[in-house]
Amino acid sequence: MTLYVRELSNEEGNKLLHIVRRGTEPVEVRRALLILASAQKMKVPEISRLYHISGEHIRKTIHRFNEEGMGSLKPNYGGGR
Repeated sequence: MTLYVRELSNEEGNKLLHIVRRGTEPVEVRRALLILASAQKMKVPEISRLYHISGEHIRKTIHRFNEEGMGSLKPNYGGGR
């Protein structure tokens, strides 16, 4: 079965484009790129080859975005020990 991100609203699409073009947080930009690629109906292996990111990471990112929305793009750094 092929995995794609859910249908994006115009507002979400515009926010993702803004993050990709002007984002300062590299993790957030990379995740936005993955979501936009999936929204254009690119399959996970194609995205993996394009951005050199593992398919497992891409699948987790898409599932997380489908469940949490835009908040899933923010990095969730741990506090350490």
